[in-house]
Amino acid sequence: MKPIHFLPGLLCVFTILFNASISKGSPYSGDTVAGVGKQISLKECLKLSVENSPRLKISVLEQTRLHYGYKETVGGGLPHVNFSGSWDDFLHLPTSLIPGVIIGRPGEMIPVQFGTSYNLSGALDVSQMLYNQAWLVAMKLSKEMMQQNELATEKTEIEVVYDVAQSYYVTQITMQQIRNMKSNIEKIEKAEKIAQSQWENGLIKKVDLDRIVVQKLNMVTEIDRLKVLYQQELAMQKYFMGLQQEQEISLDDSVTTSPIAVGTEGDLNKHIDIRMIEQQKNIVNTSIRMDQSGYFPSVTLIGSVNYLNQSNTMYLFGKSTDWFNTSLVGLRLSVPVFSGMQRHYRVSQTRVELEKLKVNEDDARKLIRINSEDANRKLLNSTEAEQRQRENMALAERVYGISQEQYQKGVIPLTDLLNAETALSDAQANHIYALVQMKISQLNYLKANGRLLEILE
Repeated sequence: MKPIHFLPGLLCVFTILFNASISKGSPYSGDTVAGVGKQISLKECLKLSVENSPRLKISVLEQTRLHYGYKETVGGGLPHVNFSGSWDDFLHLPTSLIPGVIIGRPGEMIPVQFGTSYNLSGALDVSQMLYNQAWLVAMKLSKEMMQQNELATEKTEIEVVYDVAQSYYVTQITMQQIRNMKSNIEKIEKAEKIAQSQWENGLIKKVDLDRIVVQKLNMVTEIDRLKVLYQQELAMQKYFMGLQQEQEISLDDSVTTSPIAVGTEGDLNKHIDIRMIEQQKNIVNTSIRMDQSGYFPSVTLIGSVNYLNQSNTMYLFGKSTDWFNTSLVGLRLSVPVFSGMQRHYRVSQTRVELEKLKVNEDDARKLIRINSEDANRKLLNSTEAEQRQRENMALAERVYGISQEQYQKGVIPLTDLLNAETALSDAQANHIYALVQMKISQLNYLKANGRLLEILE
C-alpha cells in the first residue's frame, strides 16, 4: 500500500495563503476559528492517528496472521494422529485363479472365491517426526517473517507520523494566517474611520475612501476562503485521529519556532531502511538454508493399530469373536539422493538475490548520508530564513503603526499608508512561507536521520 503524501496539497495550501496575503487578506469576521471544542496538541494528534491508522491496523493484523503461520509450522513437529475406518459389503466376492494341480487337475486354472461378505475395520495411525532439517529451518524462517513485518509496521508508523504532522502544521499555519488577517482588518478599519471623517470634512476625495473599502472587501473574500480551507484541514485531522466529524475540536494555535538539535546524525545501522534490508538478507540466508535442507535425510517414528472383523452374517458392530488385530511400530528413513540438480540451482538463484540485497544496502547507505546532509543544510537555511522573516514582519508592523499615526495627523497621504499595509501583508506572507518551509525541513531532517518518532515521546 502506498503511503499518503501531502506535499502537493501543501504547496497548494501555501499558494492560497500567499495569494491571500498579497491580496491584503480578508477580515476575521467574528467567530473564533481556533477556540472551538477540545484543544488537541500535536503529540495527542499523532498518538490518536497512530492508534486509528487503517494502514497500521492492517500491519497489526498481518502480524497476527504471521503468528498463526508460525504456530502452524510448530505443529509440523508435533505428533500426528489419524483414525480411519471402513465397512464393506461384498455383493460379489472377488474371484482368484489357482493352479488346478493343487486339487489334482494339472494344467487348469481353477476360479475360487475368497473372503467374507461383510468386512469391518478400524485403524489408528500415529507418527512423530524425529529429525527433519527443513522443519527446523522453517521455524526460523517463520520468526524472521514476523520480525520483518514488525519493521514494516514501524516504517508505516513513521510515514503516518510524517503525513499527519505535516498536515497538522499546515492547519496551524492557516490559523496563524487568519490571526494575521484579523489584526490587519482591525488596522484597516481604523484607517477607514479616519478616512471617513476626512471625507466628511472635505479633506480627501471619495475615491480615496473607496480604495480603503475595496481593500477591506478583498480581505473579507480571502479570509472566507481561508476559513473554508481551515475547516477542510480540520476535517482531515479528525479523519486521521479516528474522530467523528461532528465532534468539535481545535488544534494548538501556537506554531513553535524553536529550532531542533542538528548535527547529531544517527547510527546508520539503526535507520529503518537499513534494518529492513538487513532483515531481508536474514530471510534470504534462511531461504538458502531451506533449499540446502533438501540434502538432509529425515527420520519419522510411526505406530499403527488395526482391527478387522470378517463375517458372512451382518452384525451392527461385528461379531466379537471375529475381530482380528494387527499392530506395528517402526522408523521411516527418507534419504534424498539425486534431484536433477534442482536444489543446487535453487540455492544458486537465492544467492544471487542475496548479492542484489547487498548492492541495495550499499546504495541505501549512500543515499541516507546524502539525504541527511541535504536535510541538515535545508533545516539550517530555513531556520535562519524564518528568523529573518519574523524580524522583517515585526519591522513592517512598526512601520505600519508609525504610518498610521502620521496619516491620522495628516503628515502623509493615504497612498503611503496603503503602501505600508501592503508591505506588512507581504512581510506576513513571506513569514508564513518561511514558517512552512522550516516546519517541513524539521520533519525531513528527523526522518532522514531516523529520529522522526522522537516527536511522539
